[in-house]
Amino acid sequence: MKAFFSLVLLSLAPVTHGADFIRQIQTVNSASVIYDIPVTSNEGSVNSRPLTAESAIFQLYTTVAGTNNNTTLKKLDEKTVGTFLPQVTVTALSEDPYFPARTRADKPYGMRISIAGMSNLPTVPDYLKKVQVARSYKLYDTTTYAATGTSGTYADSFAFRENGTFTDNAILQRLPVQRPTKAVGEESFTVYIHPDAGALQAELAKATVTIWPVAEGSIQGIDAGKTYNAAPLTGSVTLRDLYPKSVTYAQIYKGKQAIGSVGAPVPSTVLSYNTHAPQNAQLALSDLAALVDEDGDYTIEVLTITPFNGGAPELLASVSFVLNRTIRSNGSITTIE
Repeated sequence: MKAFFSLVLLSLAPVTHGADFIRQIQTVNSASVIYDIPVTSNEGSVNSRPLTAESAIFQLYTTVAGTNNNTTLKKLDEKTVGTFLPQVTVTALSEDPYFPARTRADKPYGMRISIAGMSNLPTVPDYLKKVQVARSYKLYDTTTYAATGTSGTYADSFAFRENGTFTDNAILQRLPVQRPTKAVGEESFTVYIHPDAGALQAELAKATVTIWPVAEGSIQGIDAGKTYNAAPLTGSVTLRDLYPKSVTYAQIYKGKQAIGSVGAPVPSTVLSYNTHAPQNAQLALSDLAALVDEDGDYTIEVLTITPFNGGAPELLASVSFVLNRTIRSNGSITTIE
């Protein structure tokens, strides 16, 4: 086989600044042959080098300037083309409709793999009649939420030998961290030509889901069970890892804590985020005096609403106290004649 392919740049990935090129890799007589094709613009098309094998891998690279005048090579995207290759798409699924896909560390996510054009003809090489799926991960910093450079591939993998659409909506993240609910990173499912092909493992499709930690909160400056003769003035709320799309607030209501109670929101604590990464905050519990009308037990709860749990509020922290503003004075009055 000897053929040429026209590669549309924008179908691969956005091209960034720097020395950009497309790397073409194919296996001829059990040896890898590599061509680097320069890219001079961020739109248009280029012609590949002749294809003399059943398939070829095309990788889009750019060079990124670093410190001390050093440059690093960054792969932006990868596609595989060739005779009898199946058409594969992988889509990450989540309760959060944000794109690219993301979820929370304690919530399942899904993957949908669609395979078409996988041949069963006896003349087609056996390795083109199946694809393999690998699951990999990258870890993020728990403070900056940026990639740490730590990554790996899980030991389990599986193969598909027929066309169709296959969906799993109950995937639980397995990032290798000490506290699973505080996991920060990403997991990817990548579909390859099965590696027993006798050639380079070729990527057909890939999807990635970002995993953000479960939010946590605490209330300071108000002692649980303490009796106050005026509404507390020194209370505050500390919030950590608020989900990127969330509404968080404190509420106060009369009575001891009861899950599901609806109280009056504390205006100084209402936060709404629609960002890429989690958020942290420190807020004052001010104006409580305007939200209490009589003495008795009161409860303050910190709640967050996210795309999960059907939009129902989730409890992050709570404290109950007693308000008693009655002043009693014991004494006697005497007169001197």
